Amino acid sequence: MPRHSRPLVRTAALFLFTLILAAASPTAPVHAQSPQSPLQAATIDSSANPDAVIAPLLDVLKDEAARQKLIESLEKSTAVPADAAAANADTAAQTTVAGRLAGMTKNVIEETLAVGHKFARDLSGLATLFNGASEFDGGHVLSMLTPLLATVVVSMLLLMLCKRGLRSALARLSGRFQNHGFLAALALVGLYFLAEILALALAYFAGSAVAAALSSGTGVSIYQTLYLNAFLVTGAASILIRVLTGIAQGDYAVLRMAPSVRATLRRRAIVLTGLLIYGIAFVVPAANVLVSFSVGRGLRVLVYTLAAIFAVCMVRAISRQQQIAAELPAQEPTEEGDAAVDDALPEPVQSAFMQLWPLIAYGYVAVSYVIALSRPDLFVEFVGGATVRTALALIVGGLVLRGCGYLSTFTVRTPAFLPLDSQALSNRLTSFVPILLRVVWLLVSVAILAVVLDAWSIVDVGGWVEGDRGSAMIAGLVSSLIVVVSCIVIWAAASSWIDYRMATSAGTSLLDSRYRTLYSLLKNALTVALVVFGGMIALSELGIDIGPLLAGAGVLGLAIGFGAQKLVQDIISGVFIQLENAMNVGDVVGAGGITGVVERLTLRSVSLRDLSGVYHIIPFSSVDSVSNYMRTFSFHVEEVGIAYKENVADGKAAMQEAFDRLQQTEHKADILEPLEMHGVTGLGDSAVAIRARIKTAPGKQWGLGRAYTELVKQVMDERGIEIPFPHTTLFLGRDKAGKTDELPVKLLQEAGKSGKAASRRKRASTDDVLANDGNAIPESDD
Repeated sequence: MPRHSRPLVRTAALFLFTLILAAASPTAPVHAQSPQSPLQAATIDSSANPDAVIAPLLDVLKDEAARQKLIESLEKSTAVPADAAAANADTAAQTTVAGRLAGMTKNVIEETLAVGHKFARDLSGLATLFNGASEFDGGHVLSMLTPLLATVVVSMLLLMLCKRGLRSALARLSGRFQNHGFLAALALVGLYFLAEILALALAYFAGSAVAAALSSGTGVSIYQTLYLNAFLVTGAASILIRVLTGIAQGDYAVLRMAPSVRATLRRRAIVLTGLLIYGIAFVVPAANVLVSFSVGRGLRVLVYTLAAIFAVCMVRAISRQQQIAAELPAQEPTEEGDAAVDDALPEPVQSAFMQLWPLIAYGYVAVSYVIALSRPDLFVEFVGGATVRTALALIVGGLVLRGCGYLSTFTVRTPAFLPLDSQALSNRLTSFVPILLRVVWLLVSVAILAVVLDAWSIVDVGGWVEGDRGSAMIAGLVSSLIVVVSCIVIWAAASSWIDYRMATSAGTSLLDSRYRTLYSLLKNALTVALVVFGGMIALSELGIDIGPLLAGAGVLGLAIGFGAQKLVQDIISGVFIQLENAMNVGDVVGAGGITGVVERLTLRSVSLRDLSGVYHIIPFSSVDSVSNYMRTFSFHVEEVGIAYKENVADGKAAMQEAFDRLQQTEHKADILEPLEMHGVTGLGDSAVAIRARIKTAPGKQWGLGRAYTELVKQVMDERGIEIPFPHTTLFLGRDKAGKTDELPVKLLQEAGKSGKAASRRKRASTDDVLANDGNAIPESDD
């Protein structure tokens, strides 16, 4: 932006620029910058030697004429310091905040009045068309109007016919491209774009041919040339607008808006573009040539005013359409890539942008209108160029976001010969897509803001980027982003490989369990290493010195080592437990007084789930011993009690038969050796204990044992072997003579309701009753 146009921008943003200028450093006083006068120089030089000026001064005082001149010069010199003091007072007043605000207000008022005066003066030029002050040549206008109208009719009519013909031809092909992916849609948009360009080119060359044919040997008139140039620029701008808002029958738009919003934007933007281009590039120059420059200036003001009013109405209409579309259900399905971008962008940011963009658009229209009125020569150069750069930044940023969204929908497929789990790798990379899209959205937003600030000459972003500091910062940011993305890809690939190895080693052997445990620990260690080292490298690429960070980390680690001895003990114990292969994921172990299945192992703790489903996290520092129930093999110990009256050999045969039946079930593969019969292991109060043991595969002893116990009960019942429960035998005893002691029982006779003896019931007195399991022992009727 040229230097003399910057006050116009400050006029449009009065308050903001006032505060900025108020915070600026004060300027030096004016008199401090003025050069020394010869008299002052002489005074300074002679002050060092007073005798050098006494003799000349005496000569002057003795001469009457010279004395009079000295008096006049002294009188003049006394007036200068007074004026300088007043100027210095004004300058001092301007160095304060209040003075600056007053100066800024004064400048703004003066510039506003100047703009208003210029607006009224330019608009009054239209009155010369009606008061006869202009040199309007009607005959010349009629002579040039016929070839101009012929050129306009031929170019417009041919453009409409070519567009209709080409669009109807492409409409038959659009059905073949729909629902065939992104590349098919891109090809369809390219065909429509080429068709629009072809139609515009044919119409332009046809209009040029008509203009040349009607020139009558004098050449194409300046008016026809102005029209054809405006026609070409307007057509190109219309094609660009259609590409942004949906060139293929309103579909496949770059801008992601509702169809009704896109249609409103497309219609009104094309009309606004035509009004500005035809008005400024054709009507105003033609009026300058045909009538006068004052009429041309008036028409220019009129065109700008109508365009500003139309632009404000367009912003209101689009904002209203967006509100209506937001309340209605979606009129077209959201593509997967666009849905990914919507999910990545924070909802408050989207809603804030929807509310703020009309205000930004109104501000843009106001600033452009002020510049168009005050500096018309800068409107096309400055406002037009800044608008084009801003629009291109928004379009490119939107395309980058949509492209990233479509890339996130692609599935990562690895070659079959690579030992990777493609599905796991795709899922892991997909999980980082929202985060990466948020980062890309932030970077794109910063880039768009930088382009806008540079385009409107608010901040010299281009100079900063070209400087050493800016280029170094951007290079460091790109390098750190590459490091972070590389770490994410490495982590996803390594984790997928670990998952693949864990899935392929999902057997029951000890070695497979060991591999799964080590792979799990390797994944955790790799994650920590990538986060630590990747973060340090990224920080170093940003220009941050990581030396103090490493030193601080060492001191912090030492402090943590003293303050978290329990944690250190957990990690050291966990390392030795893993080195000794005491437990693996999937083992049933007893640790810390809790028995359960190992679900997770880290360097600090083990996670167990017991039989009741309770999840326990046990630090290794609290594990004194580890009992592993699944190391190499297991045993099921079966101990059966039979009655004393039964034969022990029969009991052993029954247990062997139950084992033979067990080998005919699905548990046969889990039995490693024949039944190991231990025989009688004890004589209990009411049973003879017989024990046998079955050697099983690791972890199979519980299911196999339940099935074997059930078969033992079944065989014992079939053979009539009693499995006793606790009994109590009453023995009255005998004396030396062989006489059995009597059991004192009192007999009670109860009469029935009929008066006859109904029954005899044995009932003992309270002190003489002997009980067995709570039942009184009856006496025989004999």
